Amino acid sequence: SSHFGSSRRLLDPVDVAMAEEIERRPSRREQKEAADAFSERLNSTPAACSEADAFREADDSLKALKPTAISALSGLTPEDMLPEAVIVMECWCYLHAEPPSVSACLKLAEDPDDFKLVGMSSLQCMSADEFKTVAERMGALDAKQARERPIASAEAVGAMIAWLQSAIAMHRWALDIRAAGQ
Repeated sequence: SSHFGSSRRLLDPVDVAMAEEIERRPSRREQKEAADAFSERLNSTPAACSEADAFREADDSLKALKPTAISALSGLTPEDMLPEAVIVMECWCYLHAEPPSVSACLKLAEDPDDFKLVGMSSLQCMSADEFKTVAERMGALDAKQARERPIASAEAVGAMIAWLQSAIAMHRWALDIRAAGQ
């Protein structure tokens, strides 16, 4: 029988490879490598904006957190946590595509390397509504004040607030640059 009259379509190997790549989610290791590569490029790329400087500083502070600083997040029950700790922990969940809750954030904190596995691409993976929610909730928080609190989780909470606020500012700056270029 001839293939010319057949209704079966032969798939191009390139189409198959592209479909497989689209369907395959990157592993945590691949995500970490991509985040590290992005941070490396961002840190080595001169950017003439205060948003980039603030993000580089916040990203370095977050990446430098010791596992003990992250595990200190679980030192209190959600009812005993300061409001800024609850807010930043719920918002942190969005970066990891988890439902926003303190308990979900504490689960993430069980693996400090995974917990810190965030980058600008984490914001780009959020829906517009999620980004808006996070930006609104983070807007009034004060990272410096959070770091100065006399509690064990102060260092991590302050670093998380600074990272999220600077990443939001950097994301908005990038959107403004793109919009101006069109």
